Amino acid sequence: MQQPTRAQPKYALAAYDPEAAPYDEIWALCADAQHLFADQPPDRPGVPEERDSPSDALTEPPVRLLGCSPRGALKDGLESGRSDLGHGRVLRLGRLGRPLQHAVEGEVVAWIPSARGPGLVDLALDPWTVRPPRAAEKVWDAWWSGRPTEPNLWARDGTGIEGRSHWLAVARAYGGQPGPGPAPGTTYHLDGRHITDEPAFYCALGEAVNGPGGYVGRSAETLQDRLRGEADAPPPITLVWHAAHTARTCLGVTPRTDARPPSFEELLALLGQMDVEVVLA
Repeated sequence: MQQPTRAQPKYALAAYDPEAAPYDEIWALCADAQHLFADQPPDRPGVPEERDSPSDALTEPPVRLLGCSPRGALKDGLESGRSDLGHGRVLRLGRLGRPLQHAVEGEVVAWIPSARGPGLVDLALDPWTVRPPRAAEKVWDAWWSGRPTEPNLWARDGTGIEGRSHWLAVARAYGGQPGPGPAPGTTYHLDGRHITDEPAFYCALGEAVNGPGGYVGRSAETLQDRLRGEADAPPPITLVWHAAHTARTCLGVTPRTDARPPSFEELLALLGQMDVEVVLA
């Protein structure tokens, strides 16, 4: 898999504007970032959730954007010496400069000249949104050169359920099949070896229908829209679910209650409601 090089920016800082679509003015292109990821620590038996003092809480340092080439309003602010540099959102980029996913939002609180080259700066951003998990970086690296061509990259070690959620977010933007839905009578083969949770089901189903990196939804509602395509009713298709025992074991067969993820039997019923004939293999 091709990895990012120093000459190619991995991140962009965009002006924060919740009404801009999809992103507002790009303020800077940056070679790299530090302190961007923050995995939640595992629960420890016997340790209460509430801390007795503020010093017991984990404090994350500001996100640092390294080797940034400022432009627009940010460049004007730096040159004028303005202390208030504004609010921005950090975007992870692909090799061709295409934004893959929004990473974090916050306030630009400081800057220094960068050691990475003349005219470049290092920026400090104090986030007000949750930082992405480290698994997100593995997903972004997999999409660095464009849509993946190797199947099951979403299931590789280290991504976990959090990584699969980020995978589905990127695949939603770049892994769908435009135009009409599946043709009637089409047969798809679902690789079920890695379906251990609900996001894994949607990752695998997206690849079964649209190839590596493919997307057909991330919930019952979005799946229905994608499989239906432009028709009023979904076409009858066949899905051969290989290694179905993995999902049956991991998801269980007991109907869900409250917010519990759907069981294996409920996923089968969902597909049946969309006129998908499932063959367990």
